[in-house]
Amino acid sequence: MKVFGIDFYRGRQRELIDELITLTDAPFKYLVTANVNHIVLLEHDEQLREAYRHAGHRLCDSRVLYPVLQRLNAGIAEPIPGSTLTRAMMNIAQLRQWDVTVLGCERDVVTTLKRSYPSVTFHHYNPPMGFINDPQEVERCVDFIQRQRSRMTVFSVGSPRQEVLACEVYKRGGARGIGLCTGASLMFLSGKVRRAPMWVQRLSLEWLHRLCTEPTRLGRRYASDAYRILPIIARQFRNRSGT
Repeated sequence: MKVFGIDFYRGRQRELIDELITLTDAPFKYLVTANVNHIVLLEHDEQLREAYRHAGHRLCDSRVLYPVLQRLNAGIAEPIPGSTLTRAMMNIAQLRQWDVTVLGCERDVVTTLKRSYPSVTFHHYNPPMGFINDPQEVERCVDFIQRQRSRMTVFSVGSPRQEVLACEVYKRGGARGIGLCTGASLMFLSGKVRRAPMWVQRLSLEWLHRLCTEPTRLGRRYASDAYRILPIIARQFRNRSGT
């Protein structure tokens, strides 16, 4: 049963982690993390829609979106924030001494991660700004991921670029493991960007903490998303009432 055109993952995080571990030595698959911004972008962004169609898992990343999905009877057990999942998977990578590819992030972030996860072998490439519109640079990114054959690749180049790139890696073949399209997760893990305290997360106010932390970057986007998501939600409820 799709909601907002998305077939959401319905299990709990601990079940998802077990599934992902089994996929780390298989042909490449990736997951996407749906939030309010993605719901808005999916209305008109065909490349993002294509990335969602090919994704192995589509998670509800947002505690703000989750109550809406409950009202729409989406059957989702719990929200799974990408940052929380990434932390859990990095702990497993440390325990099992995985190779992990990082696509994006500044060098200082990866340097900090190497200190925090000394048993992980990191492979890092940070493409230039605007890379997604340069076919040669996209090819360079895909080739880098294919050559490393890491058990896990974390895409940290912003949305929808990371989802589009992960989809391209999947369609090309030749890579293995799991791909996490989890935004700023590595910035949080490295401490370069401070994540909201747990009590703020539980109150579904992490978005407000991020807005206060990065008002210039996020203010206009959050305001636009809030304005544009309301008619999308209303349409979804009307469609459900008519079925």
